[in-house]
Amino acid sequence: MDQTHAPRRNRQDVPAATAAPLRTVAARLAARGIALFFGLFSLANAAVALRTGRTEDLWWVDVSALPAWFTAALWLAAGLLVAFAVAPAMRSWRRTATAAVSLALALVAASNAAAFYSAWRAADIVPQVPVPLSAIIALGFLFVAWVVARTSTVTPRPQSSSRRELAGAVLVALVIAALFPLAHVYTFGTTDYRRPADVAVVFGARVYADGALTTSAEDRTRTAAGLYTSGLVPRLVMSGGVGESGYDETVAMRDRAIEFGVPAAAIVRDTGGANTDRTVANTVAMFEADGTRDVLVVSQFYHLPRIKMAYRAVGWNVYTVPAERSRPILKTPALVAREIPGFWVYWARAWVRDVTGG
Repeated sequence: MDQTHAPRRNRQDVPAATAAPLRTVAARLAARGIALFFGLFSLANAAVALRTGRTEDLWWVDVSALPAWFTAALWLAAGLLVAFAVAPAMRSWRRTATAAVSLALALVAASNAAAFYSAWRAADIVPQVPVPLSAIIALGFLFVAWVVARTSTVTPRPQSSSRRELAGAVLVALVIAALFPLAHVYTFGTTDYRRPADVAVVFGARVYADGALTTSAEDRTRTAAGLYTSGLVPRLVMSGGVGESGYDETVAMRDRAIEFGVPAAAIVRDTGGANTDRTVANTVAMFEADGTRDVLVVSQFYHLPRIKMAYRAVGWNVYTVPAERSRPILKTPALVAREIPGFWVYWARAWVRDVTGG
């Protein structure tokens, strides 16, 4: 065949020709990963709700202000999201429905973000991070809706390619699963929800053998004392145990709180609060016995999402107050990383309402 007059390929055009498909594949993988994570998470939360009557979906979207039927619609939406993640080649009706529910979820998340800014403007909360997680989720679902709307109803890709893309979507979902607790730590955990309450619970931290407080215990105690001296709470509960130092954490924290101006009569000690679960179990027993209703809890920011989950598991809503930081704690990165599996362990236990310590 004579190719003398055949058009010559411009080598510079080759990357340009392949760039667009690569961007399209990357966008589709990202959207499928987002859909897979939130779809599976919501379906699991639906199972929790059926078993316990309590939904955990508020960790990604709060629909409490919407009609009750929206909860059932949320489960349908979760099914469509998972279906898109697993089989992105869709008929026209499924593509339209999936894009519509993604857009609806984006709007609900955006309304949650608007509520965050409204509460901030009213001084009901004091966030350290100016962007709530709900705003990021809203953008994520807008992206999913855009990708789904651009997905054509075509014959599925070859099986080998389809499997590779599904594996990529699963990987994206796993990355989101790791980042999700961190997002809560740095958004919810760093937001101060202090307000008038009946009591503030101070979670224990290690103290030295001479009774001196570590930075964590010092910061928690100082913050709680400030809640008392500012008139927000009439009493404090110091919860902790006897650590490796052999010194009772609750004694050390009580004595330090007295130095900060809190009278001894306003301090209750929970000496059995050896861990988060025991503190929750012990303090809830106190509250139910004395009629306490409104509760503030004080700990480091990375600990607060897990504390919130532990109290929710036994039917209590508490307001979190991050301890004010006097100086950097070198172990903070490791302590934050520990909250990734911790978040998921506490979430999984919502299935059985088991916050009994041990």
